[in-house]
Amino acid sequence: MVDTPSENAYGRSACTECQRRKQKCNREWPCNHCQKRKVADKCRFGPGQPSPDRPGGQDTSRKRQLSHDDLTDSSETGPWDDGDSGFEALGYTASHLFSGLNTPDRRVRTMVKRQKQYFMDVDSCPQLARALQLLPPRPYTDLLAQNFLDNVNYHYYIIYPPPFLDEYRQWWAVRSDSKPLSLQWTCLLFMVCACSAQYTDVELQRKLEVDLGETTQKLTERYHNAARELHSVIPVGNNHLLNVQSLLHSCYWYKSEARFVECWHVLSAAIREAQELGIHQEAVAGPMSEFEREMRRRVWCVLDTWDWQISALLSRPMIIDRTDCDVGLPSLKLEGYSPSPLLHMKLQSELITKLAKRFGLPKNVVAPADVQEYQRIIEAWMEMFPPTYDFEDADEGSDTQRPWIVLHRHYLHTMSFSMLLDPIRAYLAMPMTTSSQPDELRIRSDGIDYSLKLMGALYDFFDHVYPRDAKFHFVLFCIFDTAAVLCSALMHDQDTSIPRRDDILGAIDGAVNMLRRLNTVTKTAKTSYEILLRVSQRVTRASLASMSKSPRENNHHRKRNKVEKPAPTPPTTNQNQAELPVSRDPGSVGSYVTYGSLASNASPPAHARPVHAVAPPANPLSAADGRMGYPATSGGGLGMNASVIMATSPVNPPSMNSFASPGPYLNVTPATDHMYQPLEFGNITQEDLGDLASLWNYESLNLSFINPLGPV
Repeated sequence: MVDTPSENAYGRSACTECQRRKQKCNREWPCNHCQKRKVADKCRFGPGQPSPDRPGGQDTSRKRQLSHDDLTDSSETGPWDDGDSGFEALGYTASHLFSGLNTPDRRVRTMVKRQKQYFMDVDSCPQLARALQLLPPRPYTDLLAQNFLDNVNYHYYIIYPPPFLDEYRQWWAVRSDSKPLSLQWTCLLFMVCACSAQYTDVELQRKLEVDLGETTQKLTERYHNAARELHSVIPVGNNHLLNVQSLLHSCYWYKSEARFVECWHVLSAAIREAQELGIHQEAVAGPMSEFEREMRRRVWCVLDTWDWQISALLSRPMIIDRTDCDVGLPSLKLEGYSPSPLLHMKLQSELITKLAKRFGLPKNVVAPADVQEYQRIIEAWMEMFPPTYDFEDADEGSDTQRPWIVLHRHYLHTMSFSMLLDPIRAYLAMPMTTSSQPDELRIRSDGIDYSLKLMGALYDFFDHVYPRDAKFHFVLFCIFDTAAVLCSALMHDQDTSIPRRDDILGAIDGAVNMLRRLNTVTKTAKTSYEILLRVSQRVTRASLASMSKSPRENNHHRKRNKVEKPAPTPPTTNQNQAELPVSRDPGSVGSYVTYGSLASNASPPAHARPVHAVAPPANPLSAADGRMGYPATSGGGLGMNASVIMATSPVNPPSMNSFASPGPYLNVTPATDHMYQPLEFGNITQEDLGDLASLWNYESLNLSFINPLGPV
């Protein structure tokens, strides 16, 4: 997305907010004053003024720049504006009218569909009444919402906090007056509470469980189920951006519960809802504020990225037809600081757009020439990362003030290597010898390097999120899946010519050992450990047989068993808290948090990693200080607060680049009887796979002993 030329700004007057406050406006969106005051959603320019995203000479005299409320009350309607009349009532869209008339030079201008919130009285909606009975009293809802905005929302930044806070206070005011409530916004509130309850620190978890008498797992399930039931009450045709955000958070909730299949189905519903609103089309006609356009782009950026990732993870077809999409990337100007909390999603969406234009679907990347071109595209994209997310020498200067940067850095590094590995999996499962095709051998060698780098990035990622964010099942599954890919590569190495054999064996051992340590923590880890153990035992058996013919290889194997350093283990939280430097950066946490006894000018220990956590305030209803840089309101309600716990690992886990060059394999615990159970060489059946059967793409590994249907 090309930024708006500054000269376009001179064709219009000051924004409505600057006019109201009688301030000098720089006439760009968001303007300097609105951005500084964190009210970019209220920065609008009057009718007849050029939009910052359109050429200055375009006729916009008939396009009023309206807010969401203005759109709802607008009296200007057309045959496509009203979902209850005209052709749209029959299920058609405006594009049907022009089907067959399109040429490369003709583009259909989709009308902006009015967003409709559906209001109902509590007495007339039993689902709403049941949901409100489950919602905790406001002080606890404040804590959940605060934890969400301070921590959970930064995972993907689906919600822009300032308007959410305003609507949150308005919702409580409307409820206290016993007026009809918006079902869409109520659904979103319950989804926010459900996701927040999944990621609580020890103090908040204890407070919720003691005061509410339920475990946080029970609470999150009840909030999510209430939101899903309430969503089913909304009549078809009442499309709204809030619906898309609610469904996206439902996807996020399912991902955190390791229910990826349900996540994929809900993602499909979210994409269809967005398409009903025309979010997938940039060329729209009708009134639209710059803020609404930006939010539409942000939501589509997340939808586009998740569709590619989750569909690839589950080996399912892509939901989005990208040949029918024409939407720009978000500008990310709302926050007023860099990097934006949504930059990691924008970067991925930008790459996905390039890959889709070149190859279409990932399954089309098969031929060696295509695979190598695919590699070059992603590697060039990785080299363009900003310094904050650089692979070799990342700028960590803002990590303490904005702890979510560390999370995004690990996320980007992991997804980069994972996407690089996608089309190479088939080559790692092919029987190969030194006489195989040179291109195939080169791709296999690159695949080994990518797999080992991915394993290192996953260990770093896991070390950062565990134990507070133990819901990151995706990281554990990727460790399991990558180790299984390496096992397959060893099994199909017919003449022991595979490069970096010792590194591969060490990575497999490290993965087995980590999953063994965690098999009592989550069900996913338990199943993954049991399956990977059985697969790795077959690798050990094959390796011993081949090594008996090679004294040099046998010598390497004996050296493996002499390693004394322990395997990477889940980090434990450090109880010593530190006081962070005070900062007034609106994107930092240092401006409103203090921790313990360390001097304000002291820096955290080099071996510590920041992990998100929230400290419940003594009075969560107080918002007079305008925390987090957002303006204080006279209505009271939710305030902003956060803290950072420095999680220290008892060992130094392998860095992301620890496998970048040949050398010692992962530091692993010496083999023990507890780690290596009696060998099991029977087929792995559907019962053994459990939930992994629908999640794990085992067919691509060409492992004949995995037979989900059982013995024939």
